[in-house]
Amino acid sequence: MNKDLYGNTIPLPEQICEYLEQCFNSVEGASESTEGYKRNKDLRDNREITYQQLKRVKNWFDDFGGQPNDPPFILNGGDYMKNWVNETLRFMRDDVYTTKKNKSEVLPNQFIKTHSKDGIKNLNRPSQSHNSTLNRHDTSVTESLKRINDLITKII
Repeated sequence: MNKDLYGNTIPLPEQICEYLEQCFNSVEGASESTEGYKRNKDLRDNREITYQQLKRVKNWFDDFGGQPNDPPFILNGGDYMKNWVNETLRFMRDDVYTTKKNKSEVLPNQFIKTHSKDGIKNLNRPSQSHNSTLNRHDTSVTESLKRINDLITKII
């Protein structure tokens, strides 16, 4: 399922780019060696993110053991970026799952061969069509049954 997402690139929303810039500017004294510095700069410059990058960002936030006011946490976008990444990944994965599910329901299985038996295409025999119970018996018997049923209903 997730293998279908590899290589997908999505544009970063303008709000995310602006927030990353605010985060970048709020960390004083951060150097290029500070964790998150390069990612922040690359995301703002490219204004897009790949599925692989989304997974790396999610992994980084999941494994982060520091405080929310630590420079690496701020440079990576803080809780705002963390929530956006989680929601975006969830949406992308749900979309792929739904698309695959719909395709399997709509498209016939191309590997199943159609069944034919000695050239007979229609196995329904019109001569053996279904009749109601009354029409299957002799008419005289049917009329007698009707009269008997009428008499029984009058007696009761």
